[in-house]
Amino acid sequence: MTAGVATLVIGVIVGYLAQRSRMCFVGGIRDFILVRDTSLLKGLAAFGLTAWMAFPVARLLGGSGVLSFSLSDGVTVALTIIGGFGVGCVSLLANGCPLRQHVLAAQGMKSSIAYLAGFLSGAVIFHVWSAPLMLRLFP
Repeated sequence: MTAGVATLVIGVIVGYLAQRSRMCFVGGIRDFILVRDTSLLKGLAAFGLTAWMAFPVARLLGGSGVLSFSLSDGVTVALTIIGGFGVGCVSLLANGCPLRQHVLAAQGMKSSIAYLAGFLSGAVIFHVWSAPLMLRLFP
């Protein structure tokens, strides 16, 4: 019960901040390349800096098992790059990053709701079919 309430509270806070800041990683890179506007890149830099500091802290707090993978490091990095490239390409076609699509879906945009339906069904398909296959292929 406590974890569910904590998740809800943190989700509301992060959602509120994402909606108010209009943060979009894809839009920040797009604006920088097209018109050299760095205002949206500040959110990307803050996210990267936070992740850079939070992952070692989580590893220290959670022990050696947290954030570890069963696949070899090279395969994990390769699959992460391929998956990130795929999500990035689809996000460019959808005109925004997944975070922005979540915010727009919460505001009632039908195209963002359709994007998230595909995004989440793709995650389910990956975990049901692709992940077990990869674990068998790459022990």
